[in-house]
Amino acid sequence: MGRETVKSNQDKPTKGSLFKAAAKVGSWTMLSRILGFIRDIFIARLLGASPLADAFFVAFKLPNFFRRMFAEGTLTVALVPVLADERKKGEADAHAYLNALAGLLLAALLLFTIGGMIFMPWLLLSFAPGFHDDPSRWQQALTLARLMFPYLLFISLAAMSWAVLNAYRKFSVAAASPALLNIAIIFAAIILAPLHDNPAEALAVGVILGGALQLGIQFPALKRIGWIPKPSWNPRMPAITQTLKLFGPAVLGIAAVQINILVGTILATLLPVGAVSYLYYADRIVQLPLALFGIAMGTALLPTLSEHLANNRRQEATQDLRRGLTWLTWIILPSMVGLFFLAEPIIRTLFEHGKFTAQDAANTAYALQAYTVGLMVFSWSRVLSTACFAGKDAKAPMKYAIYTVAVNIVLAVILMQSWGYVGLALASALASFFNVGLLWAHLHKKHGPIFDGASWKRMGSAALACTPMAALLYYAPTFWLFPTDKIMQFIWLGVIVISSMLVFFASAWVLGERKLLKRA
Repeated sequence: MGRETVKSNQDKPTKGSLFKAAAKVGSWTMLSRILGFIRDIFIARLLGASPLADAFFVAFKLPNFFRRMFAEGTLTVALVPVLADERKKGEADAHAYLNALAGLLLAALLLFTIGGMIFMPWLLLSFAPGFHDDPSRWQQALTLARLMFPYLLFISLAAMSWAVLNAYRKFSVAAASPALLNIAIIFAAIILAPLHDNPAEALAVGVILGGALQLGIQFPALKRIGWIPKPSWNPRMPAITQTLKLFGPAVLGIAAVQINILVGTILATLLPVGAVSYLYYADRIVQLPLALFGIAMGTALLPTLSEHLANNRRQEATQDLRRGLTWLTWIILPSMVGLFFLAEPIIRTLFEHGKFTAQDAANTAYALQAYTVGLMVFSWSRVLSTACFAGKDAKAPMKYAIYTVAVNIVLAVILMQSWGYVGLALASALASFFNVGLLWAHLHKKHGPIFDGASWKRMGSAALACTPMAALLYYAPTFWLFPTDKIMQFIWLGVIVISSMLVFFASAWVLGERKLLKRA
């Protein structure tokens, strides 16, 4: 018993290690997102917001949707808590569990990928019903979807590797891997697209290449933690059964945000040409702070909370969750203000090239502002769901996700009547408020108050610190007009962003937050 206690204390995550892990994930994610923006600049230049662009984005969303539903998010929250229990028995038991899970996952992925390609017309009809009456977009989307669907196989196996590495607190490779997809698509845009009559097909080849690269880079990292994957067939292993019990409900719980965005995409196919593309480009921008901060914190918290709860350290788990949410508030609030007021300059600077026009930029900016309304709750929902999954509670997030999707559909149908695609983005944001409210109430009832008085005060200070920043961003275009030259656009945007950050941190200093990140 004494030896076990020592081991537990040695393994006990510290406050510093939590934020160090989140910072590491965020740093690699920043690199990937920068490459992602470069990728999207090339895509916008090649495809613009044309019918071919709509077809490409819908086709690309198919494997990505299933990846987020069944692999990257859901598999992680089902694997990490179980792996934490298996590691307490010994590394041999942990490796046996991972090999059995790898075998089951590989078999399921092969069947699902082949079946998806065969039944793609029916699958595409459910994702893009509005394309069916447009023969050109329908055929393009069908061809591209079949070409890109095997990406799901590569990226799902890579996602299992990421979950394992995260459980061992090795975050760098998993966080850096998405950069390889962006590099592959950029390569396809520069090298392969000029060789194809259809540039979208060249980009699809880049997607497959990127998936293969993301899987290949995992093996050296897995070897370094002592696990060499050797898939086995043992679906009746108790640990596998426990994983599946978590996996089923978690499919809807972890994917609430993705389901809401998908609903918007499906309904957008019923709107005029360009709606799908506007929502895609806007979502790409809002995903940057979400990935850098919300997903990074959720990724770092999952193994930490899982270990706390596995060792019955409930008070420490609550403290880490509180710190994570407070830190997120201080980071996300200024991001929301910046994205809302700088929506059009950001879109014009990044994407206004080639076939992507000034009108496309203005239309995309409206969608970005609507998504920005929900950025805080998008981030909080990820972290609050993580807290549930760390305690092996997948049923509550699943139930709340079903409610949230229903609310999103109702709001989307209502709001799109007056505001079109902007109403779809706003519906997704508003539905996430509902999801966070349900998760918050559940965790409060189960574990007690998440925040204390000091936390509420600190988050109130964050809102106050954003006020002068918002004033600067509101009046800045009046004193310095947005330029037309591309280089000057980047300079203009950089100066405004840096100035607003300085104003925010100066305000935080005045409010007494002199150690903003260290005390979060």
